[in-house]
Amino acid sequence: MNFRKIRKNVKAISPVISVLLMIAVAVVASLVVYAWVMGYIGFQTSKTGEAVQIQSINFVGGKVTNVYLQNVGSTTVTIVPTQCLYVNGVLDGTATSSTTSLTSGSTATITGSGSQTAFAPGAMVTVKVTTQGGTYSQITQQVP
Repeated sequence: MNFRKIRKNVKAISPVISVLLMIAVAVVASLVVYAWVMGYIGFQTSKTGEAVQIQSINFVGGKVTNVYLQNVGSTTVTIVPTQCLYVNGVLDGTATSSTTSLTSGSTATITGSGSQTAFAPGAMVTVKVTTQGGTYSQITQQVP
């Protein structure tokens, strides 16, 4: 009998207080998720300021002659023609460019010197263009 009496005297949390605690926990959790997501998005968008993309490559006689590069980022990028064009990992140190400063949305033509060895038709060639800030674009294409 004493056991039943003790059991009846034990009281739980009021339903109103339990609902308020659940709401508080949900609000705090949503604020933490919001802060994390906004920090992540801010970090990702700051990285997109400088971005370039190779639009196409032109081959003549099995050699890379022209590379068409576009600035797809939101800031101006600078390219150094003699230090920007790599063909299969080898720097074409005598390449020239139509411009050295690319504003957002503009394009440039990088002309290879032709000093690289000619690639056989059907060979896969990797072309990489780097900017002065370290951003790069790389594409692998088959020689026609």
